[in-house]
Amino acid sequence: MKVIDWICDNEDSLWAVAFDLWEHPELSEHEERSADRLAEFLKQNGFRIEMGIAGLPTAFRAQWGDAGVKIGFLAEYDALPGLSQNLTDYANPIEGQAYGHGCGHNLLGTAVAGAAISLKNFLQKTGKKACITVFGCPSEEIMLGKIVMAKAGIFNDLDVALSWHPGEYNMASEASYQAMRSIKFSFNGVASHASMAPDKGKSALDAVELMNVAANYYREHTPFGGQLHYVITNGGEKPNIVPDKAGVWYFVRGFHDSDVNIMINRLKNIAQGAALMTDTTFDSEDITGCHETLIVPELVKVIDEGMRENAECLSWTEDDIAFSRRILKNGNRPVSDNVLDTGIKVPTGVSYSIMGSSDISDVSWIVPTGMLFCACYPIGTPNHSWMVTVCVGSEIGKKGMLFAAKSLASAASRLVDDTALVGRIKRNFTEELSRKT
Repeated sequence: MKVIDWICDNEDSLWAVAFDLWEHPELSEHEERSADRLAEFLKQNGFRIEMGIAGLPTAFRAQWGDAGVKIGFLAEYDALPGLSQNLTDYANPIEGQAYGHGCGHNLLGTAVAGAAISLKNFLQKTGKKACITVFGCPSEEIMLGKIVMAKAGIFNDLDVALSWHPGEYNMASEASYQAMRSIKFSFNGVASHASMAPDKGKSALDAVELMNVAANYYREHTPFGGQLHYVITNGGEKPNIVPDKAGVWYFVRGFHDSDVNIMINRLKNIAQGAALMTDTTFDSEDITGCHETLIVPELVKVIDEGMRENAECLSWTEDDIAFSRRILKNGNRPVSDNVLDTGIKVPTGVSYSIMGSSDISDVSWIVPTGMLFCACYPIGTPNHSWMVTVCVGSEIGKKGMLFAAKSLASAASRLVDDTALVGRIKRNFTEELSRKT
């Protein structure tokens, strides 16, 4: 008897859920159908369900067991705007569909549910004890769900939290996502006729543009690894009206919280300067923010072992390889000899920073949190692209998802069997946390 038996026996059922989410992508904060689909799937398989936790309508908690090690599985299921895609090897949006799973969260949430159910069935048959909780975590793409849930204390009782993400390589993650702040600036001026009375106007749009110019000059002087991304959210209504309202939305990233705070303060000074130059006023609104990820090497080892236990899953057909080559070619990406990863990277014992952010980082500062990446699209595929969307709705994504589910279940079963191991992980977490604070 193996902990992955249920997954092996229910591969088609799991794929039916993942593909259903793929066919019905929903935007962050609006994942009603997706959350209900996953919660109902877990309920049908013996989990107690609580919807709307932490005040988030599309968040849920699914729980089984009430004794032993407390393991949390973190599910995501939101999609992205503008990335709908038919199952073709070229860019081909689905007519009338505004969103797409360009980050593979249809696979993420389903694999997490599958791992939890398989673990539960294994424990029932072996008589072993654990408390298993699947957390439905909405709105990861806008850095919201887990941050709100963490602040509400949702994860405080866990011994360990586990998750994964579709990727181009297979590995137990030693990657620390960047710290991030999401902040909006709103400028207020005076409207006037742009041709007949321009001297009477005070352009809020001028202020936004001057701010962005200065912010772009600031890029050279940000702390190492610092990043600034922005979109103008309001640029006025008509060209012949001096805009009295204008706004810009920034994501600010850095390798450490302290770096992000430095950049935020500088941005606020830049906004003040833009307001002075245009005789306007401004307000800033902090939307959300997250820490960098805290990596626990002892937990990385456990996840790596779980992946290697299921390494036989790493196989691709000639059709998979040919399809991947066509996707890369049609996406104007380099095509290497090995387009789909068939190995598992060996952990180094040292964490490293990557240029991206995730709200899972805030969970990692509360409880030992481990992730793995599984190949669900070709090597060289850019995230948040039509190329990802098509792969996570194809056989390639299905195979990566099943490998992830089995690997998570195997890693979790090690925690159930070895309370001393859980103790070492928790001590290692405390050590890593002390280095950050």
